[in-house]
Order: sequence, then structure tokens, then C-alpha cells
Amino acid sequence: MKAASCTLWFLLIAFFSAANNFSVFTENGKAGLKDSQGKVVIPAQYDALGWSHGNFSVVENATGYKLNGRWGLISTNNRRITKNDYDELIPGNGSLFIAKKNSSYSLRVLTGCVSLSGREVIPFEYDGIRVYPLRAVVFTKIGNQYKYGLIDFDNRTIIPQQYQNIYPIGNLRFAVENFENKLALFTDGGKQVLGFTIDKISPFTKNHAVIYQGTQQGVIDLDGNLSVPLKYQSIAILDDGKVKVREPHVWEFLDGKNKLLQKHLADSIAPVDKDLLKITKGELVELTDQQLKPIASTAFSSIGNFIRDKAIVTLNRKSGVINRQGKLLVQPAYDTVLLDGKFILANQRQGFKNNWALLDSMGTRLTTKVYEDLKPLHEQYFAVRSKGSAGAIDAKGKEIISCVYDSLLQIKYDLAVVKFHGQQGIINMKEEWIVSPRSSRLTVITPDKFVEASPQRKSLRSITGNTIYFTENRIEVFPDYILEYLPSGTIWKIGLDGRIVDRQIYPDDIEKIYEESEGFRAIRKNGKYGFIDSQGRLRIANRYEGVAKYSEGLAPAMIRGRWGYINRQDQIAIQPVYDEVTSFKDGIALVRQQQAWGIIDKTGKVLLPIRYQHVELLPTKNFLIQANGLQGLAESTGRILIQPKYRTLQDAGKGFAIVERDGKYGVITVQGISTIPLMYDYIQYDSFNDFFIAQKKSLWTDFKN
Repeated sequence: MKAASCTLWFLLIAFFSAANNFSVFTENGKAGLKDSQGKVVIPAQYDALGWSHGNFSVVENATGYKLNGRWGLISTNNRRITKNDYDELIPGNGSLFIAKKNSSYSLRVLTGCVSLSGREVIPFEYDGIRVYPLRAVVFTKIGNQYKYGLIDFDNRTIIPQQYQNIYPIGNLRFAVENFENKLALFTDGGKQVLGFTIDKISPFTKNHAVIYQGTQQGVIDLDGNLSVPLKYQSIAILDDGKVKVREPHVWEFLDGKNKLLQKHLADSIAPVDKDLLKITKGELVELTDQQLKPIASTAFSSIGNFIRDKAIVTLNRKSGVINRQGKLLVQPAYDTVLLDGKFILANQRQGFKNNWALLDSMGTRLTTKVYEDLKPLHEQYFAVRSKGSAGAIDAKGKEIISCVYDSLLQIKYDLAVVKFHGQQGIINMKEEWIVSPRSSRLTVITPDKFVEASPQRKSLRSITGNTIYFTENRIEVFPDYILEYLPSGTIWKIGLDGRIVDRQIYPDDIEKIYEESEGFRAIRKNGKYGFIDSQGRLRIANRYEGVAKYSEGLAPAMIRGRWGYINRQDQIAIQPVYDEVTSFKDGIALVRQQQAWGIIDKTGKVLLPIRYQHVELLPTKNFLIQANGLQGLAESTGRILIQPKYRTLQDAGKGFAIVERDGKYGVITVQGISTIPLMYDYIQYDSFNDFFIAQKKSLWTDFKN
């Protein structure tokens, strides 16, 4: 494992070295450096060259070196600029380097900055540093929170460490976020020019930035003064400094008879469920009822799809979980959130380190520890990883298998297949070895039986060590039996007592056997196709150029380059006259002749004339048809409901269709009668609440004072 990790490391840094005109080479497991002419400039005497995050680069003829597990700075002429005193070392900004090392007074790992000469520019007293031109953002964990501040390169405080985040937005300005998730604007000298009233701010363009408050946007100058009032839905500052603004779109809620139910201003509206809508305004999304009344206490950056009454939400680049009633189950405080049935998996990163925790369906934390990785492995167990090793926790968050294994491969019947020092073994929930580690692959089948497989031999064995059945052939393992595939093509079904309970003997020289359908399997033999039954008996000789599976008693078959259908008695039921066909469903199939599509029934009768560019079965059981690039609608009987005269058509069901022509949307009945005129920029049907939501777009305009 260690050798493999070293190999991967050297491959990565060799990849990144090309752009620097230097190449890392290895000799006797050590790393060195060559210049563009292949001359050795640093002998191969280091554990690694480059940076602790895995990349390689040269910054003003310097790079990092690793020796005895620690990092230092070295020049490309092999002069060690610093001792190997650092746990981590990466490039900062310009000629500064961010380094981490253990504190002399505590167990903390502290961060500082060193210069190209090796001088300590920023002392090692912070938990993290982000370096920018002339300034550095620093943060320190105080209590349970990281608090951010701004310093200069003489370590003088510009903005004190008392904020949730600080980041540059150009033009010597910094956005400062407090612990109420509100932003203020500061100069690089530490002067506050705008209070903590902003939800979001864009980078400065031509000395102006877009600010967001709730669902409204405005523009400020470098001194925090409003140059465009906070009343627009969207604002764009162009490269030439001109400002474009847009009012909210108008959304009308209409019934099928064009009766206006209500009107609303928003960027987008999407139905979620009965009496539940997602409404986007600017940068925020609200969850509302059918009367557009918010049901959640806050708006979010995004709301995902609801799965089992829960949805993932994001706010300020963090994720949480909300239920359909608008209750926040998990605060948006995590970098990643995953929904897994009754559980919530949440990750809160610290730098490059993952910290996964298991929560129940109501957001209550179950695990007391955090893990580098957390994955569902069984309905009652989760695979976890800590300090690079694998273990498992149960549904209560208790660690039932210690994190000491290479990997956790399977949990079944309170037995676990683990990989330990490169070999697989089986343990119980007390971590006692039931099957000692070995080089073969292991699979638990029952509480007292498992399969052991190697390239040469596959065995069904008891937990006590007895061999029940073995073979050299390929096998497939199922919960109650094993299928053994013999070289002759015969398949044996082996019971868990080791006895052969069924033999499927196939005709000799079969090239391929296909999926079973209606008791028949298609086969290919000597380049031709036929069918066998579930016992492997040849029922339809291999005399066809192509076949597809049986459906509703008929199977597509190709004869002399044309497709027709045969029945189970190998009789031609529909003559082979088509270029392409589909299987039958609900008594009808699609067929193609000379690039045109139509519909036939099981007698071969043409229901829909074969003259359309495209025919598609819809969930409403109607067919979308297309001719000359325009769309219409037909019944399954072939009767045309709506002639193809619209650029797009969506069958909404309940006798209505949303149609679009020349970029405008409307609604018609399936009898072709217009109910909502073609005057909207977009229409969607809310099937949960049985109404149409129609959009009238607001246009971008130049802002004028």
C-alpha cells in the first residue's frame, strides 16, 4: 500500500512539472529535479518535491521539498532555503508561501507565511491564512467557531478577527460577513463604508458592484453609495460600465378556460406538490403555498426536489434540509448533505479535511465522532473511514466496527467482509474473525455460508470451514442459489446444499443468449437468430437475420433486410415490409418505412398512416406526431386530435395541450379549440393543483438616472 501511494504521488507531481520547464525524476524511491535540458539540478535525495497538496510548480526558482515526513523550501540549484520544519507547505500569492507546523505550546497545528528568502513574514499563530496582494485574510478557531480578520504583511490588524468570513471583491475592497450572514463593505485600510445590510455582493466592475437585499438588487460605488436603487430583479454591469436592469417577470395563474386566478412577480415559479410551489426572486428561492404565502421562515439560494418529504436547501454556499411543511430540519451549515431514506448524511469540511456525520430524519445528530467518509452499506449499517482506515457504524451512530481495516466490502446477517492488509476475511459484529484473511474474494450468502472465489477456483463453503461445492467455471451468486456456466453453454443451478437442482442445456455452438421474455430467450448461432425456451430447448430455429424479444405474443423478426413479426409457433403474423419496428405495447407498435413512421395493431392493420417524421407514445397514451418540423397529437386508435402545426406541443392531460408557435405559448383543447391565447413567453401545467402558470417576460433595459 505504501509503495503504491508513493508511485501515485510521483506520477501526479511529474504531470504538473511540465509547465515549469523542470521535471521530477525518481531514483531508488527518492525524488530529484532535472531542468529542460535533462541536467540534474537537485539530486534524488528527497521524499518528494513540489507542494503538500500534491501539485508541483516552481515559484521564482523555488519549490518545496519533503524530507523525513516534513516540508521545507528549496531553490532549483539545490540550496535549502528553509529547514524541513513544516507539516504542510503550499504557494501563497506572489513570492509568499503558506506553511503549517505544530505549536510549541499546544497540540494545535498553526499556520504562517514565509518569504522566498525563508523569512517568517506572518507568524505561526493562526489556524488558516489566505494571501492576497498586500493583505492576508487570517482565521482562528475561537470556541466552536472560526473567526476571520484582515492583516497586512507586518502582521498588523486591519480588520479584527471577529467575523464569519472575509474575501476581496476588487478595487481594494473587502466583503465582510458577520455571524447573522449579513455582509458589509470595507476598504483595504479597514474602513467600513457600508453597514451589515447586504445578503450578497458582486465583484467590482468599473468601480461599481451589484448588491442583493432579499429579492431585490441595486448598485453601489466604492464608497458604498447607491447609484442604482434597490428595486430590480436582475442587474448586470457591462464591461464598459453601463448598467442593464430588469423588472421581475409577470406570472399569471389560469384555469383551462383562461380565467385569471392570481398574478405574481418572480423570476421563476415551479410546482412542487399539492398546494406547494417554489418561487425564485433574484438570488433567493421561497417555498410557498398555493396562495403564494411563504411557509418557510427563510428564503434559500436553492431548494432541491423533495424525496420522502425532505429536500436539500442551500444558503450562503452551505447546505441543509427542509421538509414539506417548511420546517428546517438541518440548518444550512454543511458543505455537503445527502438524503438516504430515514437518514441524513452531512459533511462539514475544514480545509481539505472532510468531517462526515450521521443524522436521523429529523436532523438530530447520531454520531459523536466525525469521519473522513460515510456511505450507506446496508439498511442498518454505514461504512465509515477515519485516519485512512475503514470501519462501520450502526443506525444509532455507534461505531460497531473499529476503523482499522483497509476497506469494508459487505455487511450481511451481522457478518462483515473486510479487507485487512490486502487480504479479505469475515468478522462478526464483535470483530471476531469468522473467516481468516486470505487472497481470494469472499461473499456472504447466508448466516452460515459464503462463497470464496479466485481466478482458478470458486467454492461454496460453510462458516465452519467445510467445502460444500467447488468448480473452476464462472459462477453467478444469488441469495438462494448459484448459477454455474459450463464451457459447453449449459447452465447448472446449484442449491446452497451443493446439489444440482436444475440443468439448462442449450444447443451447441450458441454464440449469444439474450434476456428471457414471455418464456423465450433469443439466441444467435452461426450469425442467425432464433429462440429457445426456459429449459434451453430450441423452439424457433436460428434462421432470422435479427430478432427482438417477445411482447404480447409477438416478436420482431428480420427477413431479407426487412422487419415483420412472428408468433410463438414461428408463423409470420405480420409481413416483413418495414425498415424498423418496436415491440408491441397495449396492442400497438411503431413502424418505419422510408424514414416515415406510423402505428399498426397486432393484425398488421395501419392505424396511423406511415408518413410522419417522428411518432412518440406519451404518458397520456396519446401519440406526439411530427410532420415538416411541426408537432401535433393523435389517439392510440390513429385518430388525429391536433394537426401538426405547432413548433412544440405538450399534452397536459385532462383534454388540454400546451402549444408554442413563433416563440409564443398558449393552451388548446385536444379538439383544437384555443382556450389560452398564444401570447405568453412560457406556460407550464401544474398537475398537482390543476392550473396553468403562464409567464410574461420582463426585458432588459438600460438604467437611466
